[in-house]
Amino acid sequence: MTVLASSIALVLGLAAPGQASGTQAQAPPSLGVVPSGWVTAAKYPGQVKCPKGDYQLCIDGGPGGFTISGKKFSGHANAILLRNVKNITISGNDFRNLSGSTGYAAIHVKNSSRIVIKKNTFSRLRNGGMMHGVYLVKTSGSSITGNKFSSITGDPVRIRDGSSNNVVSGNTFTKSGRYAMFSEWGRLEQGETCGRGNTFKSNRYGTGYSGKKISLIKWGGRGGGSTGLPLTWGKCNKASIVNRGGNTRI
Repeated sequence: MTVLASSIALVLGLAAPGQASGTQAQAPPSLGVVPSGWVTAAKYPGQVKCPKGDYQLCIDGGPGGFTISGKKFSGHANAILLRNVKNITISGNDFRNLSGSTGYAAIHVKNSSRIVIKKNTFSRLRNGGMMHGVYLVKTSGSSITGNKFSSITGDPVRIRDGSSNNVVSGNTFTKSGRYAMFSEWGRLEQGETCGRGNTFKSNRYGTGYSGKKISLIKWGGRGGGSTGLPLTWGKCNKASIVNRGGNTRI
């Protein structure tokens, strides 16, 4: 089923990753129709009408145990939103030219587990602030492997609020990220928690989006954006993301 912009142009009731990178969305995005051939097909278990935020495919609950593959997503602020699910694989998809003032991430996951994101391409993702390729909130036991990230304004992989035991490995990062290739940020001053056991290993990497060298990992981020606090890192009692090595500079 072709998903048109007119059926999904709403504003998402979730905390925006833009806050995590020092900005906050201010207005609804300008909308366009997904070009012919750039379509989310098929009805998946747990698929729902997308909430606010200009998403193209939304899964909330359901049995999981299926794969989203071979799709192309473009022309909107975001692509996929997963909530309250487990055992879903997102593989071999193309996410490109996603932008808008409510742009958060190509793949936005909340309160989920065992999500496999592999062999996808993420390119030219941007918004009024810092957009991410993959954004995990309260999500654990997942893997992000063998993907290609390029020209992404925000940190290509971002986790938040207790996301734990996630692995980022075997990916290629070029001209992507503001602070790190893999980062953790949260409203720690409001009770959000740090994660644990997240790892970064065996990835290939270039520069950040600005063309300058950035960190491979940053964790325990707090402040920035509309929080009224300076943006600082390392605010967890223990490192919640660990670099396990094997990473290669491009």
